[in-house]
Amino acid sequence: MMRRFVFLLLIVLFLGCDRPFAEVGEATITVVSPDVTMATAEPSIMLELSVESVRDVTRVRSQFGEFAQDAGSSHWISPISLNKGLNQVIVEAFVDNGPTRIDTLSIFHLTYTLSAATTSIFSFGTGSHTISHIPGNSVILLGGSFQAGQEAALDAHIWTLGDQIFKLIRDLPTFPRVGHTATELPDGRVLIVGGAVRGDIDVTSDLVSFVELYDPVEAGFEAVPYSGDPIRRMYHSAILRRVNEKTFLVLLGGRGDTRYFPTPQLGIREDMRTFEFRNDSLIALSPAVGPFIEAVAGHIQASLSNDRYLVSGLDFGIVSTPTSFIMDFASPFGIEISKTANMNTPRIRSAAVTIKPGIVAFFGGRGEVSDNVLGTSELFLEDANQYFTLPFEIEPRFGHTATKLSDNSILLLGGFDATSNALTATDFVSLSVQ
Repeated sequence: MMRRFVFLLLIVLFLGCDRPFAEVGEATITVVSPDVTMATAEPSIMLELSVESVRDVTRVRSQFGEFAQDAGSSHWISPISLNKGLNQVIVEAFVDNGPTRIDTLSIFHLTYTLSAATTSIFSFGTGSHTISHIPGNSVILLGGSFQAGQEAALDAHIWTLGDQIFKLIRDLPTFPRVGHTATELPDGRVLIVGGAVRGDIDVTSDLVSFVELYDPVEAGFEAVPYSGDPIRRMYHSAILRRVNEKTFLVLLGGRGDTRYFPTPQLGIREDMRTFEFRNDSLIALSPAVGPFIEAVAGHIQASLSNDRYLVSGLDFGIVSTPTSFIMDFASPFGIEISKTANMNTPRIRSAAVTIKPGIVAFFGGRGEVSDNVLGTSELFLEDANQYFTLPFEIEPRFGHTATKLSDNSILLLGGFDATSNALTATDFVSLSVQ
């Protein structure tokens, strides 16, 4: 009986060893204020920490100086001067006759301007459109809808920085589209792929598989010959790659045909498909449903650097969950996908702009439920593997566009509100992060 008791005791002790060891008396450090998940526009902050231990905490310091203890409490306070960009604050907490605890806090400082246009540069509301750069310091707006989920518009409009309003161009696309991608090619033309004739579809026949180009020199649209299984997806994203003087288009996720054969099936695609754009033709290099990734649609994608792309949104698997990952096409092991921290407020149908390599800003969007429309924005910082909520709010919207202009300002245009109506709202944002 004694042997059995000792044996059971040894098992309990052995299982207990699975827990990480912590030195007795080591302090825990918690940020009380400000909220360091939010970027700050202030050049300095008063950092307040809660530092607790079973032993007396005798001293707290950082590279910026000593913290003062709030008498009779576990709170310690110190002013912190910030540089523009990422600030790493190394905090050391000392306890009486015990170990020193060291934590690193990431704090992001930036300055910004946010201004709404006194009169909209677009004459009517639109959402689920695209805006692409074309030569001449201009952009082209394609497709869109007057109401979320409804029929797509056929119009195309051009705006040049300094103009009062977008101008309707005479030539029209072949099909109306929403949820499409319009990718700028190296020669200045725009490649238009995917989308649907309305925002909410229940059959794959509403998807637009026709591929076309906008040529700014000819000021017109032209069909693009296509080879391979038809492109049947909307609310996807597109990556343009140049490899050995060849041009490739990579389509990721979206809502569309998830089966193709023997019969089409509408759902959320969890694939990545590659095409080569050659001799003004688009040639499929991977099958209708390519290599499997997460089931994403309405996600947001932006470049971090050459051949590295950030994707953020919701994974519509068995249960919808937040997701954020980096796709690295330059990895020697092929395409490498690595998970990152998730957004502070997960969202889809947002709009994103690369501020500089490794820093991406996301504006607005919505949650999984369509009336959960967001006015918050976030900044992803690759060096910290962290999202920071920006210190301002825009008019809540989703299905809008964010376009970086030649003067480094960001144009936020259109989108839908919580009642699904399209907006004329036009905002200009400038972010200084260095």
